[in-house]
Amino acid sequence: MAAIRFRQSSCLVVCLLALIGCRSPAEPGARNLLLVTIDTLRADHLGCYGYHRPTSPHLDDLAGRATRFERALSSSPWTLPSHASLFTGLEPSAHGAISFLHDLRPFNAYPLEEGHLTLAEALGRAGFNTAAFVANVIYLGKRTGLQQGFDSYEVHRERAARQNTRILEWLEANAEEPFFLFVNYMDSHRPYNSAAGRAVVDPPAETDDSLLDQLIQAVMSQSGADVEDLIRRVVAQYDTGISHADAALGELLDKLRSLDLEHETLIVVTSDHGEYFGEHQLVEHSKDVYQEALWVPLIIREAGQEDGRVESRVVTSSDVPHLIVSGLSPRVRESLSGRFPARGDSELAVAENYYSRAKDLRNPVWGHRFRRIRRAIYDWPLKYIESSDGAHELYDLEEDPTESRNLIERRVEDAARLQAALARRAIRSGTQASPPETDLTPEERAALRELGYAE
Repeated sequence: MAAIRFRQSSCLVVCLLALIGCRSPAEPGARNLLLVTIDTLRADHLGCYGYHRPTSPHLDDLAGRATRFERALSSSPWTLPSHASLFTGLEPSAHGAISFLHDLRPFNAYPLEEGHLTLAEALGRAGFNTAAFVANVIYLGKRTGLQQGFDSYEVHRERAARQNTRILEWLEANAEEPFFLFVNYMDSHRPYNSAAGRAVVDPPAETDDSLLDQLIQAVMSQSGADVEDLIRRVVAQYDTGISHADAALGELLDKLRSLDLEHETLIVVTSDHGEYFGEHQLVEHSKDVYQEALWVPLIIREAGQEDGRVESRVVTSSDVPHLIVSGLSPRVRESLSGRFPARGDSELAVAENYYSRAKDLRNPVWGHRFRRIRRAIYDWPLKYIESSDGAHELYDLEEDPTESRNLIERRVEDAARLQAALARRAIRSGTQASPPETDLTPEERAALRELGYAE
């Protein structure tokens, strides 16, 4: 009898220790949401997407325990409309936070209108604490309307390592209640964080911020100059910036583990757009809808997931809210039923770009190239680009991933089919009633210049 009582006591101790050491969610799905956008991050510059440099060891490790979407696309090739899609589940023409054609206003974009439901608003109503820490002070700043629904929305132009100081403090203070934490890192956005730290190139990247301007002038003016060495030097700076953001992400994920939150948090890491380095005679972003600016990483780790998976279907920023809600607890999924619906099987993925930044529109040499609206629709591997100036394009991305061979005249039936599919989406013109007034502060004007959006 004593032996039986001893075995019962031992089992009880083991069970109690298991409960103490494993803080599992009370129900399937995640209790919390961590959404991270690494600004201006091309998928093909990450190890988990096949890149040759070790730019992203922490993100690669996460991808090995998560679902990696190999054909994720930004809904638009620049920050404001892509984040608005990420927050609302709507395409740019539907949410309206897009550029308007105006040469004189340095901030030529509409804000997200208040009538649109955002993830932060929906999750706040479902009982989540909602907080954002963003480094893009212009196109994620409070004049954009993207702060809708956040209890706390902190905007500071700083590097990721310094951002983390406040982010980790907030996480520790709010660990006990369900939360939605949104983080935007900017180290891979101009000016690239090429400071010494985690070396990913040999020799180390230069810290000369003028290299990118030199590349822009050489490529965009179509001078015919040999720019290969300049591209190599600028890409080294960019890759170093990625490594700084990745290090900060690793620190953030370590904090989740130390607080015993990793297994009850849905972790989503993506980007708002990519970057051109001379491809299609373009540099930077916000200028066109080619893959260099649209192909972005999307890594989603469900609560408790340990096995890595690869998802091959085409998804865009506007699909992410539905994917997020699908990974949350049944209670939250039920409360948000129908709010962020899945794209229908017959609805092909779409990306859009309206004009460009005012700085580009004003340029006397290349400004004429961007006075147009461009929409891309995907029926993988086919990609059709509709252009308001009539310069339509069609590509087979399996045979021609660099989009160098326009098939518009050789595959007429495919082009017509995709053009009709785009027309059926009933995409509106994308113009709101009147452009917003933008009386920028001196600090905002300085930030526009620093981020490359103004002279």
